[in-house]
Amino acid sequence: MPQPLDPTGIRAIIFDIGNVLIDIDYDVMVAEFKKIAKYDFREIINYTHQESFFDLFEKGKITVPGFHNTLRKYLAEGISDEEIVHAWNSILVSYPSQKFELLQRLRIKYKIYALSNINALHLEGIDNYMTAAFGVDMRSYFDHAYYSHEMGLRKPETEIYQAVITNAGLDPAHTLFIDDKSENTEAAAALGMHVYHLINRDSLLEILSLF
Repeated sequence: MPQPLDPTGIRAIIFDIGNVLIDIDYDVMVAEFKKIAKYDFREIINYTHQESFFDLFEKGKITVPGFHNTLRKYLAEGISDEEIVHAWNSILVSYPSQKFELLQRLRIKYKIYALSNINALHLEGIDNYMTAAFGVDMRSYFDHAYYSHEMGLRKPETEIYQAVITNAGLDPAHTLFIDDKSENTEAAAALGMHVYHLINRDSLLEILSLF
């Protein structure tokens, strides 16, 4: 069982979104793409590796129509944009309400931020769900939400952390960063942040129970 983190000296917390606040499942997405694809999508995108155009989409370097058109070379003939979006956003499987209640509680005492490698389609899907379920979009839970596709950068690039630190006026020594990928927490730690590599997404409330 993970031990609760020590909140001493922490003034700001930065959260990743996927598999930290929102549950994602690559297997679900792969299964949906299997219905419309010519190739095994496990060879194209998975938890540890993805083709370069996915990275570019997360950096906002490819438009949504451009992403659709690039993806179509892997798909069967005649697949609609709607079918692509459905398969692409099927990775977003669960929105645990207790985690959003946690964010609301933490904002009473701490500055709360998001830093996510995300793309326009996933953000639209998230915001549509959040608005329907909770009455507000994802940004509303944070003092500021930093999204890779809006910044033109993505984790674990040093520049994206530096941009957040500068824009938010953070002191890394008093900042906690939580992410589900070790390469991302290692990059933040190199800049002096306190970090936590969240291996078990269901343990988030437990590790923050003292905050």
